[in-house]
Amino acid sequence: EIKLDSFIMDAGIDPVPKLVRVISSSRGRFVAALICIAMLTATLMNSFTSSVDDAIDSEAEANSIQQQQFADRDKCQIIYIVGVEGSDRHHEFTSVLQKLASHQKDPVTDIPYEVTYADMTLRSAIFGWKRESRPLDNHSLVRQVIRKICPHNEKKHVIIEDSSFPAGTEDDPRYYRIHRQPWWLEATMEEIATSETALGHPTNLRQFYEAYSPYAEIKFVVLHRPYTEMIASYHDVDGTAEQHSSVIRGFLLLLRRFLDAHPLDTLSGKKLWTLVCVERIASKYYSEKTLVMGERVDGKEQMNLARQNILRFLAEFLEWPHLECRDCFDHWRESGGNHLEVLGEEHVANVLEHMRKLGGIWPPFLEDALSEQKCSL
Repeated sequence: EIKLDSFIMDAGIDPVPKLVRVISSSRGRFVAALICIAMLTATLMNSFTSSVDDAIDSEAEANSIQQQQFADRDKCQIIYIVGVEGSDRHHEFTSVLQKLASHQKDPVTDIPYEVTYADMTLRSAIFGWKRESRPLDNHSLVRQVIRKICPHNEKKHVIIEDSSFPAGTEDDPRYYRIHRQPWWLEATMEEIATSETALGHPTNLRQFYEAYSPYAEIKFVVLHRPYTEMIASYHDVDGTAEQHSSVIRGFLLLLRRFLDAHPLDTLSGKKLWTLVCVERIASKYYSEKTLVMGERVDGKEQMNLARQNILRFLAEFLEWPHLECRDCFDHWRESGGNHLEVLGEEHVANVLEHMRKLGGIWPPFLEDALSEQKCSL
């Protein structure tokens, strides 16, 4: 047993007699023990708090370092060319937009834009390829993708995506989060447009925009091709042309509702999407002599003028500095054949009826549209 009073006296301390007597008693020793425990607890808590503060500081520093690993929002642009299956056969328009992007340079530094098409990191994240199991809007996944596609350097990064709606097949090996659904073949336009499966295939546009727009400037370029020609392009992918048309019209309604709900970018207040009519850039829609304001003009000349007007408008919409592109259509190819014959006589009437019911729904209405952006259904 420790005699506290002797210990204190041996230490040369002149204690208050009453205090020594209290500590020397059994009850006093109990109280002293409680005081020691309290002091020890306080010391440990101070140490723990200091460790937590150090950890928070380390995490903040790590987050700061991570933030420096990807570009600022104005240096990262994701352009999604939105269209249903058959809108851009052989990705012809995509190649035009890529060429236009390749002409761009930063007006201050004169550094060319870094242009990437069909980035696999982005596709895996937003479609679920490579067995990506995390949700589309998973915060960690989004930041990981942005660090990869838009690294922090002196360049502006432009990523172009053009996967169609719908895309792939029911048993597509690319591991979409949601594959093409067989029940769509017999569904109504409304049933498809409101279903969770269609809203998430090949990706959920709303979730994609909301998840990535804080880190990148998102722009949608909506592509429209005349309906019967569009259906004929993939007329047998869903069985018959009529069944394929049923699926496509459901996705057209789905896309129209997304566009109507998202006219402007929520951060910048600028227009989020614009429209391109394939018929205005394809030569087969121009005769040798085209009637313009009562006068006959050279069809090819009129087509070239329309193409340049559309490219100039796109560059302005995307806020790219270089508006001209004389070689953008050098490798443009057009589909041949009679699309009504491809559809088959037994399906033409039903496909035309589907088209009639899309009146007022598709193509979408665009305010302040150029004459070249007034598409026919």
